[in-house]
Amino acid sequence: MEVVMRPETHRVHAVATPKSPLLTGALPRVDWSDAYAVPFPGRPPGDPQDWAAAIFHSPPSWVVALLGVREVLVRAVGMQRGGSHAFDPVARSSDEVLLGIDQDHLGFRASVLFEPTRVVLSTIVQVHNRRGRAYWALVRWVHPVVVRSMLARAARTMAESSPV
Repeated sequence: MEVVMRPETHRVHAVATPKSPLLTGALPRVDWSDAYAVPFPGRPPGDPQDWAAAIFHSPPSWVVALLGVREVLVRAVGMQRGGSHAFDPVARSSDEVLLGIDQDHLGFRASVLFEPTRVVLSTIVQVHNRRGRAYWALVRWVHPVVVRSMLARAARTMAESSPV
């Protein structure tokens, strides 16, 4: 029997970046990483692909607006835009989906990992050059707020769509 917590009980918290099979070695070098988890009293509802879709394809409206501003700004300074392919899956297993993109300035991977009582969203970044360092120096400050918000929203969505 799956047990699902009600939306108001979901608490996203920072955790150590897991050494998951897909995330480990996903980039030649990791310059930065973080991970956030949302707990469940039993197996989380859905599967990693469902969660990846809930996280990356249905973000909060303020995140959509922020990503729109990002696209305009990176175009203005001549950097590659992420576009719709930034969150395409690059690898999958039964308990993990790995998404990401490699660009001239940096590469990143995001892992949605199912563990027995939680879902973990991890990010790793490899900076390639000066533009990448400048870009990441700015983005890394807002990244945790965005990720926590996206994961919390996905947890509510998944809990509400799952039978109790």
